[in-house]
Amino acid sequence: MLGMLVKFWKSLKYALNGVRFGFYSRKNVAALTITAVLLAGLLIWLGTSKIRFAIIMVAWITVVIVEIVNTAVETVIDALHPGFDKTMGRAKDMMAGAVFLSLFSATMLSFLMIWDPLILKLTKLFGGG
Repeated sequence: MLGMLVKFWKSLKYALNGVRFGFYSRKNVAALTITAVLLAGLLIWLGTSKIRFAIIMVAWITVVIVEIVNTAVETVIDALHPGFDKTMGRAKDMMAGAVFLSLFSATMLSFLMIWDPLILKLTKLFGGG
């Protein structure tokens, strides 16, 4: 039992190191993480439901995950093939496309889910009704 616990903590340490590396070495990971934190603050201010909060946060955490995977794939490609290669370039482009699609879908989901509560809150705040 103790051996399993030690193995788990070592695995957790490696995983957190990977997240930390992504956050500090790639501006996109940091920017997306900060966006998710700010969005969480907005959702709390709006008083959104727990389920709406969870759905939006899962969408944004997924974007961060896809960006970390993109970073890992690009790092491996650059290490294995430092020069330009058309096939490697396509692989990088596909990963960038995956990041774009996840970001686009998270953004659209967020806007659709917070639009009404945001307008209601702003209307109450500025005395429009």
